[in-house]
Formats: sequence, structure tokens, C-alpha cells
Amino acid sequence: MAKYTAAALLMLPTALAASQASGLFSSYVSLSIELIGFPQWAGTRDSRNEFSNNLIDNLVKAQGSPLVVRVGGNSADRAIFDASLTTPTASSCKNADPGAWQCIGTSFFDSYGAFPEGTRYSHNFNLATWNSSGFNTLEATVPLACKALRGQLEYFEVGNEPDLYIGSRRTQDYSVAQYVSEWSNTTARFEEYLHEACPDLAGNIKYMFPSVSSPGSRLRVPDIFNVAGNAAKRVTQVSVHNYMGGATQPGVTLQATLMNHTAVVSSIGKHVAYAKSIAEYTPADYVIGEHNSLYGGGAAGLSDVFGAALWGMEFSLYAASTGVIKRLHFHQSVGSPYAAWSPVAPVQTKPPYYGKLAAGTFLAGSDKIQVKTLSLGSDADKDVDSGYGAYINGELRRVAALNLREFDSGSQSRGSKKYTVKVSPRSSWVVKRLTAPGARDQTNITFNGFAYDAASNGKPVKVAGRTTDERVKADGKGNVSVTVADSEAVVMIRA
Repeated sequence: MAKYTAAALLMLPTALAASQASGLFSSYVSLSIELIGFPQWAGTRDSRNEFSNNLIDNLVKAQGSPLVVRVGGNSADRAIFDASLTTPTASSCKNADPGAWQCIGTSFFDSYGAFPEGTRYSHNFNLATWNSSGFNTLEATVPLACKALRGQLEYFEVGNEPDLYIGSRRTQDYSVAQYVSEWSNTTARFEEYLHEACPDLAGNIKYMFPSVSSPGSRLRVPDIFNVAGNAAKRVTQVSVHNYMGGATQPGVTLQATLMNHTAVVSSIGKHVAYAKSIAEYTPADYVIGEHNSLYGGGAAGLSDVFGAALWGMEFSLYAASTGVIKRLHFHQSVGSPYAAWSPVAPVQTKPPYYGKLAAGTFLAGSDKIQVKTLSLGSDADKDVDSGYGAYINGELRRVAALNLREFDSGSQSRGSKKYTVKVSPRSSWVVKRLTAPGARDQTNITFNGFAYDAASNGKPVKVAGRTTDERVKADGKGNVSVTVADSEAVVMIRA
């Protein structure tokens, strides 16, 4: 297979004041896990899923802080508590009202605390099931949840994507006022139950809210806060979800939808504008509480290939560069193409995991760094060339360069780009490469020369023929260069 290198592209860092603070949360690259599958991902405190634990531990080590795991999603609004269950979950509920599509039992809550020590969680309570089954579930599960989460609680969440209740769980004319009334009613009962079961937690209640499906939600978040008024006083995180498109949506492609800087900028730009419109009504921080490549669990051949790993890295870095989106929660669902790994047989580390690992490495200590896009020269292609700088106390300490041109293994020639960055003269840099044979490959993927496959139970294994900690040095004028193949990315760290 022939290779060729195009002319160098210049990337110019941004000058920052040393006093500027980050504003981002720690563990910027965090997770959201579909509630009904959470026990499969985690195991229990007494019988942990070691594969998941090892993979999460790698992300923790990369970022320098424990993950925040949001447990919720569509199934949270379908789950009914059944005290008679001998399993954590079940697919049907006896003697439950309509809407009880899935069930959770007492042992479901044994999964909290199974992930590596220090992990913090948010639990998503059912709002959509507006009947006796839903009401009884809230009363029964608040004591179980609060006791399981004591010492490892991040936030509580009530309801998931209420804008999508319209025409399915609610009537077509379901309004902001109706939603706020239901949410306020439910949280009032929740707080009463919490005070009874866990009075030590009742004095510092924090909510993630309103968890709408996108910035284009029919229930507008500014309107929600305007109507909610004092009822939303305990909301400390505004959560809005994001997907780049749908798994079966016409026109969705790997190059145009995922491996595309312009598409990522457009998607995240909607959140930045939305966050600014919401800030008038609340001081709460803005997070993307659930997101991934394509809604509907992702698409085979798009969400489960190496190109999706590059997308995950690109999305994370650009989101961090806005300074507005404080944290991301990549959504995980058992058996879904967009999942970072398969936690149950056949266990498998999937391509998206590597993008999270690369992003986490670049964003290590995210609450102490500033991330900025690097200005690209006129020869750059804005769709497929992308560069970022991470600054500590105003000094450029890390650089990321992404070459998002799609290359598929088996093609005749794999091009590359040489990126040149202006840094301190004669400074030394360590290069960590995110690579695979091609954008559509699902195996033989490495970050910095290591694989994290099921064969090693998710622990790092050096792969022969792949480079680790490459060394480059800037010249006397402060030019440091790195060559990045098509469908490849690098993280450069000041030595």
C-alpha cells in the first residue's frame, strides 16, 4: 500500500493570560448508561464486572480523576419497581399499570459502587409513567437509591427527554406548564421520601434537569425555567442531549456526519447558543448529559468502526474548547453499535472506546486546563483538518491534531498530512497516536501503541509494530511537526 504526504499545514496557538481558569468539570469524558442494562455493565459491589472496571480504570488514569456515571435514559422512564423480583431487572412486570414496560428489583441497586472507587453516580427516576405504578415506584425506590448512593452521589434526575413524551406518553398538546407541574409534583414527593429515608442527604439535593432530547426540543428549556421559577432552585446542572443524527436517517455517512469537523462544530454550536439563552434564567452549569454518534443505538458500519473513535475524540475536544459545555456523558447501551465495549458475552472492546481514551488523555485534569482550537493555515480543509491546544496557566502543554479524511483499509494509497505547530523553541514533545488500518475497521486499533482488548480483560497490551511515546523536538524558531495519516489522530504532550 503506497503512502504519500501532502505539504505541511501550520497550526497557530492562541495567546492566553496565565490567570485564566478552566471552568470545565473534572473527568470531562464521562459516561451515561442505559438504566435497564446498568447491572450488566457494573456487576455488583460483591461481584464486579472486572472487564468494565478495567476499561473504566484506564479512562480514570488517563484523565486523572474518577468518572461521573449517569444511570438513566429511556428505560428509566419505563422501569417499574417489583419487590418480588429475584433478578436486578426483568422485561415484564406483573400486575402493573400500562407503561410498565420493564422492571427493576431490589438487587438492581447493588450495582451502585461496583465501578472503581471514587466513581460518582446520578440516578434517573421515572417521570413518564404517570399512574399508580409510577407513583409507587418512586416511593419504593427512593430509599433503595439513596442508601446505595450514600457517599458516591453526584445528582438526582427525574424524567428523561420529556419533549419526546409528546404524542407517545402524553397527548399532542402536552405543554411546558404541564411538564413543570408534573416534575414539581414528583420532586416534592421525592424530597419527602428522601428526608424520611436518608435525612443526611436531604439537606443538599442537586438535580440534573430537564434532560431534553436536543437544543431543538419542543419543550424549550428557557421556557421551562421561566415557568418553574423557584421550583427549579435545586437544579445545578442543565442537561441537554445530543446525537449527530439517526441510525436510519437518510444521508448519514461516516465522512459527512461523523468524521467531519464542520458537522461537529454545527452540532455543538447549537448547544452553545442554547446555553447562552438559558443563562438568563439560571446559573446552573450546562452539560450534555447523554450523547453519542447516532440515536437509536447507533448504526452498524458507522457507529462501531474506527471512524467513530475519531468522531468521539473530535466531539470531546471541540466541546471542551467552547468553555460552555462543562462535561460530556457518552451514552452506553448493551448490544448497541455505539457502545464503547460489550460488558457481557461476547465481551469486546469496541472502536469508540479508543476515541474516549485519546480524548481523556488530551483533556487530563480538565478542571485545571483551558482548551482552544488552533488556527489552521489557508491550505487546511476545514471539514477534515482539526487542531486543539490545552493550556495550563496560560502555557501550551498539549496539542491534538486530527486528520479526518476517510481512508479505508485495502485502498491503494493512504495519504497523510504534516502538521506544524508554533511552540517554545527547542521544546520536546511526546506523541501518542490513535490509529487503525482504516476508518471502517473494527479491530487492530491502538492508542499510543497499546490495545485494550477482551483477551487482556481490558488491560493495556503493547502491540508489535505500533509506536509508543514518539519523540519530536521543536526547532530554534519554535516549529514542531508531526505527520498524521488519513483517518488518524495524535496527542502531543510537552515533555
